[in-house]
Amino acid sequence: MGLDNPSNYLPRVRVSGAGEGIINARLTSWERIDAAGTQSDQLTLHIDTTGQTGLPKEGAVLTWREGYGDNLIDKGQFKITRIVPKLFPPSITIVATAAPFQVEDTTGFKERRTRTFENTTLAALFREIVTAHGFSPRVAKEFEHSQIDHLDQIDETDSAFLARLARERDAIAKPVNDLYVLAKRGQVKTITGQAIPPVVVGLPVQNAPSNQHRFTNCQMDNPSRSRFNGVKANWTDNNTGQKPP
Repeated sequence: MGLDNPSNYLPRVRVSGAGEGIINARLTSWERIDAAGTQSDQLTLHIDTTGQTGLPKEGAVLTWREGYGDNLIDKGQFKITRIVPKLFPPSITIVATAAPFQVEDTTGFKERRTRTFENTTLAALFREIVTAHGFSPRVAKEFEHSQIDHLDQIDETDSAFLARLARERDAIAKPVNDLYVLAKRGQVKTITGQAIPPVVVGLPVQNAPSNQHRFTNCQMDNPSRSRFNGVKANWTDNNTGQKPP
């Protein structure tokens, strides 16, 4: 039996935003990583730039849709964090993340901090931290009344601190677009509000496919957003036992 309309099963992607005309016309390959845990989703685009001008710059926002035929699903907005040009053949690689991370860390999101929180809830603490960095918080209901009597953040970035709190509660703290989501593992919501179903996989006995719950290969991508402009050091005065101001 043939397909009713083969074009309905043709993979398609579409970019909206800065440089959309060039990207849509000259895109040669792409990869989107739907990251788990605290890493933000990542989009990598490879574009033929022969004779082209007006390319997007770092910091520009792209809206990404993918699917089959005319059924394209909105996968959200991605901010360009890195552009890698190549001389021959003329091309660029665009790397974009689903969270507004750029080289300049104006809110100190990657700065290590030492502070104490008392008599609060996990939801209130989470909202306080992510709001200070320009995110809109989204907190699962089960964490709204999770009481915290005393909690120390010791020489941790806010990102690492939130990741630790989430990990201790079998949860995920993850940036998505301008949102920062705190939810139970396996219950992070998509942009459409639908729950992402968990997928169970197992290591095959032999390096050969056996069924849909087995895999023969895997790859982990752990992108770095850090560029260092200097070093901050803390020390204790041997005479006073105090940290200098």
